[in-house]
Amino acid sequence: MRNGGRRSLNMRGVHALRFLLIWPLIKMYRDCVRRSLRWRLAESHIGAVLLCVVAISLIGAAALVVYTFLQNPVDEEPAREASYVAETLVDLGWTDDLSAPRTSALLTAMATGEVGPNEFDRDVNLVAAVGKRLTNVSSISIVGPDRRIIASSDPALRNRPALLIGPVALGVAQRALDGSSSVERNTVIRLGIDSITGAYPIRVPTTDRQTGEQFTEVIGAVVVDKSARSLPTGWGIVRLAGAYIGTVALTLAILIGVPALPVGAVVGIRRARAIGRPISALATVADAIAEQHLDARVKVDGDDEIATLGRRFNQMADRLEAALTREAAARARAEALLTANRDLIANVSHELRTPVALVRAHIESLADEPERCDEYARIALRETDRLEQLVHDLFELTRVESQGIKLAREPFDAGAAAREAVESLAEPARREAGIVMKADVGPGDLRCLGDRTRLVQVLQNLIRNAIRFTPEGGIILVGARSDGDAVAVTVHDTGAGIPPEDVPHVFERFYRGERSRNRAAGGAGLGLAIARQFVQAMGGEIKVESVLGEGSTFTIRLPKADAMVPAGENGSQVTTERRLTAGSVRQD
Repeated sequence: MRNGGRRSLNMRGVHALRFLLIWPLIKMYRDCVRRSLRWRLAESHIGAVLLCVVAISLIGAAALVVYTFLQNPVDEEPAREASYVAETLVDLGWTDDLSAPRTSALLTAMATGEVGPNEFDRDVNLVAAVGKRLTNVSSISIVGPDRRIIASSDPALRNRPALLIGPVALGVAQRALDGSSSVERNTVIRLGIDSITGAYPIRVPTTDRQTGEQFTEVIGAVVVDKSARSLPTGWGIVRLAGAYIGTVALTLAILIGVPALPVGAVVGIRRARAIGRPISALATVADAIAEQHLDARVKVDGDDEIATLGRRFNQMADRLEAALTREAAARARAEALLTANRDLIANVSHELRTPVALVRAHIESLADEPERCDEYARIALRETDRLEQLVHDLFELTRVESQGIKLAREPFDAGAAAREAVESLAEPARREAGIVMKADVGPGDLRCLGDRTRLVQVLQNLIRNAIRFTPEGGIILVGARSDGDAVAVTVHDTGAGIPPEDVPHVFERFYRGERSRNRAAGGAGLGLAIARQFVQAMGGEIKVESVLGEGSTFTIRLPKADAMVPAGENGSQVTTERRLTAGSVRQD
């Protein structure tokens, strides 16, 4: 009892150890399959190979069984088994003396199933062995040419007539002795009795003593008498066929599967890697994009579904990058506008404080010094004019950057616009500041595309700015020239010039260099900002060049009319309008 308990305990330990060893492997495999597409692809490939091996084995085994039944009918069993015995005797070389005791001993052994037919000297036929191993044999006898039994597995039949084997034995033996090798004709089933008898001739090579010709001679016939068929009937044959199919299928599975499974595993793993590699690369690029590396892209090779997925992913990444870029640009513009608005409020407050304070101070002084009424009124009127101009400029800039101004884009003569700007300001400049102003218009076609009224306004703004900083006796020259595919309009003065550090900022709102900090001499710093907005809205550009102490040159370039606007059907130029908004103006 104690030993039995130990064995039971040991068996439980073995089962537990086996579970502990196998379960982690199964769990690891399941985790790999769940997490990795490569493992699933390899598993499916190997599974497909395994199923193919099983299917081929089963189909092959079934085909062999069917072939057996077709090639070896049940009714041919005795004659076919008799042929096995005859061939065995010939192969053993015992045909010289078939009556020897060894022959009967061999027949007895074969009848009892101890010795089967020798198939190894022939082409091995696996099918021929299905249920046919000399079973259900009543006797195996050798009948000589004299119709007597030479040897037999049954001692009672030796040296007796062949008729004693069975009622049909003499007939089948005679056909075999006559040389018939047809197994279907050498088998006779006794009707109404579960017995079947067949015969097969024993042939040996012989040489004719007179002619020397070689031929085969029938020296006897093997007669097999069976009490029943070796193959069962009904469900018995189904079970036999199933067992044989399983045996042959297992053999074929081993023969086919041993080389096929390793090859399938290697090919499956390689193919799984080939398929999984671009998907892994796609995941890597997705992680890179998630970490803000928006320029990361998938390398696409081929035209299959994975390559199509890679191209679609790259297109999505391109659109995402473009959207984020636009969002960043919009955010930057919004921040710039917010900063500009804060600066605008601060500058407006600063600019309005001085004229308002001066007007208030001089109005209050009227009560204390009425005799100086004219002087105080003149100063208050001057500051009021200045305040009015500041409000006008602010209103103009607000319309440009917020509400929008419609600018006509139509052909006009830039030279005529330059002359118009000079004519309206030349006489006041000569009379009040002693400055000479001239228009210098070059030859050729100076038609450009834009808004003539706004260009004249910009030129007058630049001219007033030049008058403010040009000393008495100076010169202001307004010119227009053809410059490639554009028309260049310039305003040159011989004034004090602009310091180099101030040049990049002159077009900014409320910006004034150190030399113009005196508000009596300078404006609010909005004129040049408004000028740049108008020029850019007309599709042109404005820049300044200055040498300190020698003067400054402002240059406006507008596209030529014939280079930008096509002619209509009637030969006239097409007139368009452009709405100037804060989003369409570039702020340098």
